[in-house]
Amino acid sequence: MLEINQESRKANSTALVLLNTRSIKGYKSVKEMVSKNNSGAAWGNQFAFLHVTIPELNDPKFDNPLEFIWEAHKEISRKKNSLVTPLTGMLLNMVKAIRGPEVGC
Repeated sequence: MLEINQESRKANSTALVLLNTRSIKGYKSVKEMVSKNNSGAAWGNQFAFLHVTIPELNDPKFDNPLEFIWEAHKEISRKKNSLVTPLTGMLLNMVKAIRGPEVGC
């Protein structure tokens, strides 16, 4: 960003991280899902988006690229373990139920 525009040092940027939130214990083979006695486990993967703010480039501690990556990793880990992920999933499921699957995806 900085190579293209020097003003990007002051820009607020957000990255979207795609998370697979499907429960591992809920995995079923295709044969089990197609059978008539399916326990109602959802098909496919369940996704959620995590909004991660990208630090401003004018902070001198981010001159080292590894430090920048380390800070981003810590923030993603912190947000991944918060209530944001399940609440976003519930909101998307409500939108999908009301407006249809094309809108909720």
